[in-house]
Amino acid sequence: MELIAACGIVCSECSAYKATQSNDPAAIEKVAQEWGQIFNAEVKPESVWCDGCLSDSDRKCGNCAGCSVRRCVVGRGLANCAECDNYGCETITEFLEVCPEPKEKLAEIRAEKQGYKEKIWQNNS
Repeated sequence: MELIAACGIVCSECSAYKATQSNDPAAIEKVAQEWGQIFNAEVKPESVWCDGCLSDSDRKCGNCAGCSVRRCVVGRGLANCAECDNYGCETITEFLEVCPEPKEKLAEIRAEKQGYKEKIWQNNS
């Protein structure tokens, strides 16, 4: 099952999420090392454990725990930014400038949502 984060990242494809769900400390260590190299920063294994940003668990990747996109989505009671009537706001736009990969997933979700609205409108006509 595909698990989508507030920002559109596919959590279920994330190496940190997979390692956490497998309860695999060695894989978590490997992810921390890889991320440290990618981001040219010290990434500690304890900041990699993640059950997905929208889970009730306290285990969220370091950046996800304090993410402004996540706070906004949770505050609005949405599943992700694609569901927001204010999509394209400064919060998600700034995030997508730094991390553009989720933009395609959010567009896909918005297109599905729009198609759903069109079907309801056509059925009520």
